[in-house]
Amino acid sequence: MYFSSEPSFCRMRRTSCTMDGFCLLYLLMILLMRSGDVEINPGPDRIVSEKEFLKLSKQIEPRYYKEVGINLDISIAELGQIEKDNQITSDALMIVFTRWRDKQPPGTDIRALLAEELERSDLGSLCGQLLAGSLVPKRIGAPVTMPGSQTQALSPALIKRCADDFKFKYRTSLCKIRTDPLDPDSIVPFDDMYTNLVLEEEYRKPKRRQLEYKDLFDLKVNGEFPKRIMIQGEAGAGKTTFCAKIAWDWINNSPVLPKFVWVLVVPFREAKQYTIGEIAKSHLSKDNPATACQITEYIRSNPKDVFIAFDGLDEFDGKVVQEGEARSKPADQTKERSESKMNKNKPSKFMQLKSSSPTSATLQPRVDSAKASGSSSERGDIALRDILRSDELEACPVLVTSRPWTVAEIRWDDSLRKQYTFMHVEGFSKNNVEVYIHKYFQDDGATADQLIQLTKYNDIISENMAPYPIYIAMLCLMWRELGDEKREKLKSFQTFSQIFDEMFEFLRVHYAQKMITDLDKPSFNAYMSRIEKLMEPVAKVAFIGLQENTLIFKEDDFEQCSDSMETACRVGVLSQEKKLSCRYDKSSPYLQSTLFFPHKLFQEYMAGVHLASLYEFDHNEFNSLIRQVVLPRKEEFRYLLYFTVSRDKTIANHVMKCMVQGYARNKVDRDFLVDVAFESQDLDTTVLVTDGVTSLDINDKMTAHTVAGYAFTGIRLDVIQLTVGSRKFGPTKSHDVAEIICSAPSLEDVSLLNSSFHSNFYVFLAKEGNKSVVSEN
Repeated sequence: MYFSSEPSFCRMRRTSCTMDGFCLLYLLMILLMRSGDVEINPGPDRIVSEKEFLKLSKQIEPRYYKEVGINLDISIAELGQIEKDNQITSDALMIVFTRWRDKQPPGTDIRALLAEELERSDLGSLCGQLLAGSLVPKRIGAPVTMPGSQTQALSPALIKRCADDFKFKYRTSLCKIRTDPLDPDSIVPFDDMYTNLVLEEEYRKPKRRQLEYKDLFDLKVNGEFPKRIMIQGEAGAGKTTFCAKIAWDWINNSPVLPKFVWVLVVPFREAKQYTIGEIAKSHLSKDNPATACQITEYIRSNPKDVFIAFDGLDEFDGKVVQEGEARSKPADQTKERSESKMNKNKPSKFMQLKSSSPTSATLQPRVDSAKASGSSSERGDIALRDILRSDELEACPVLVTSRPWTVAEIRWDDSLRKQYTFMHVEGFSKNNVEVYIHKYFQDDGATADQLIQLTKYNDIISENMAPYPIYIAMLCLMWRELGDEKREKLKSFQTFSQIFDEMFEFLRVHYAQKMITDLDKPSFNAYMSRIEKLMEPVAKVAFIGLQENTLIFKEDDFEQCSDSMETACRVGVLSQEKKLSCRYDKSSPYLQSTLFFPHKLFQEYMAGVHLASLYEFDHNEFNSLIRQVVLPRKEEFRYLLYFTVSRDKTIANHVMKCMVQGYARNKVDRDFLVDVAFESQDLDTTVLVTDGVTSLDINDKMTAHTVAGYAFTGIRLDVIQLTVGSRKFGPTKSHDVAEIICSAPSLEDVSLLNSSFHSNFYVFLAKEGNKSVVSEN
């Protein structure tokens, strides 16, 4: 027998209700109250009557039987026996409800607890009826609900209580800054370390214009504040800190921020399988009675009063752009993504590695992707994907942060591109780098000045690393702890891989010194080797997690390498946090321990260590992973490639040969190859990317990393024409450009378009200019 899960009038969308219907329903409620059939009192009893259980069991479709029973902690065997003894599903559900009720301790709020379990079973509409006490016809004293909705509206007091809970959550977790990115105890108050970031708005692309943070919320697109803002930035550029700044200003009633009732900050790495109501509910105190249904209905009814900041779209499991929708995507990119999808679905050797891994069994995707990214109408709540696509909460202001490769997918979709205003967070300006360093060394001005001088002298560090908060924090930490010899080594850094190599070495030495104080003893080196060995399983977990976009792990994920996990936590490679799980996640105890790498870059570094190790121990597997997994998603795995090729010159040469095969020789591909070759720091590898390059354009949009790569690779040897766009060059880059001009044997034409050079440029030209073969200038 089939029972409808909702009364017919509840299945109508609220938007389809006419004003006449609203007035008629309102008039009927007035008449009922006047006739005495409906009384106003504080609400339904907290005990659910047997009549309500009966009514509830008849409104639930048979397909929900098992899910409801499991969520009520009834075993599969017991559910099967009950179903066998009661042929009608509603009768079986009645037994399930009463057995569950009888197991609850005295004083339990049966109504609220059952409502939570119904919501977890995707029966949110019935949850609203249950809380309102409206399951029994002509229920006396049921609170009035809004027409077209089965969920009791939040009271003003509860709306404020939710806001206070959100603020407490942000104040105690999000709005904390670590002076040491690897030490969870190095927390300082937000204002003590926060330094303004450079924000740029796309303006008549490819042009951009700088925007002060204080002016962000005065931004107007066609006369009003944009409802969807996409802020992209490279890894470590400060995207999460930017979201924390918005939350901090809301907490402190800053005049910069509009008077939003709620600000919801949603880190995608923590919110993969949840909806917006569930996420918000998880931020509330345990005794807050507001339900996810009520929160969702409040946002739906008051979209302009709620600001949502989604952090880390590149860490989102669901798909925002659906297959076949991105009509403006370039053909080669479409092919690349299609091949990537085919390779992901193919039972490759990677899957065999995964299934044989001691940790992989617990790292299977934990989320039903259809459920996670399904439409809101199927869940009764609002799926995150529907908000990102503006299918839901179109009038609600939403800000999204992401790495660039994910933003490109949004741009390729004709519809989504028009909905979003695109901005960039570029990290610190040169002045703010100095501000940050002085804040870090607030009691040691001399040390701060020494590091500032380093950033000014080495423009590779100045342009590639110093602007990014995570890198400057790492540099500050090492500059404070290391001696003169190591400080000199820092001055020679050129690549991202070099700073991470040094950082991880620093961590291992720092930890080993706690056990063996004499660094000259043979036992110290042996202990260092043991630490490195213990890191291998952690690197493997990092790699598997990266492929699945898993960034937060459970202790079970390290079940067969617990010693490695504990050592990684002590060293600082992993962070461990015990926290209350979301009450909707009953797969684990309420108090659970989660583990995560301090930043996605650290996970990518460890994943690169594991991937490189396969080159020697399982070369066929390494080759398969590079060709079938990594290169088809090369933009996503840019930093994984950097860290992999930096491990060994032979590996770098092999990877580069794989990369150049079949690549279109356009500028975008060439820049990417140059970036990877530069990270290898191997001249034999760079030779592979120089073939057929006759012109070089160093424009103002080229990253400092890419410019350094061109100077390093030796591509200049075949260049006939050199164009240098309008940009400011530091000491090192000015020297590099002058060297290209003077030493390139085929260079005939040079154009310098309003470029601003350091004096090193002119000094080199004066000394070596007579060697130049340039005929036009």
